[in-house]
Amino acid sequence: MHSVSVNVEPGQYLAGWRPEAGQLFVPALSDSRVGDRVAVRIGIYGQAIRATLYGKVAMVRRMGRPALPPGVDLALDRASLPAAGFLATAARGEPVSFQERAPRFPCDLPLRVEHGGGAFDTSALNVSDGGCAVRWPGQLPLVGDLVLLRLGRGVFAPAARAVVCWNQPGGAVERTAGLRLVLEGRAGRAWRGVVAGVARAGRRPA
Repeated sequence: MHSVSVNVEPGQYLAGWRPEAGQLFVPALSDSRVGDRVAVRIGIYGQAIRATLYGKVAMVRRMGRPALPPGVDLALDRASLPAAGFLATAARGEPVSFQERAPRFPCDLPLRVEHGGGAFDTSALNVSDGGCAVRWPGQLPLVGDLVLLRLGRGVFAPAARAVVCWNQPGGAVERTAGLRLVLEGRAGRAWRGVVAGVARAGRRPA
């Protein structure tokens, strides 16, 4: 999976957003190939709202000019369409009304994280259907970084890919990072089971 963080002008975003097709032109990733999975963290200049969108590359423009920059057409996953719509609303300068987020359940869930060629054991502070917040020892990852979560011990434990959505220093020791999981196949089923187990344990959603 490719991961990138970009900021675009409001008019540029609106020109590239085609809600009827569920596609968005992103002026980046021109070295990717059609069919590649992509996670894009998008910000709109002049607006505080940012969102991470997921999808597949539908078209690549490797060469460009000022009016038509290099980039990709991204066929968005269905779950990313509301966030893309929020970005369009913000780009038009209209008030953004956020939908209620999925419940987050506080916990102390052991996880093994792989990032940047290294691996470490940590724990999740909360979990939701789409991701989690984890304690992060050492230097915080960058927004848009790719992470692998091992859901359990052993060679055959399912591994879920994730993208860093936010990072937060909490003092000299405590640091946290928010991860948005790419829930596919066995790893997706395993993660949903984890969240259901935390909920069954009587944790009150935050």
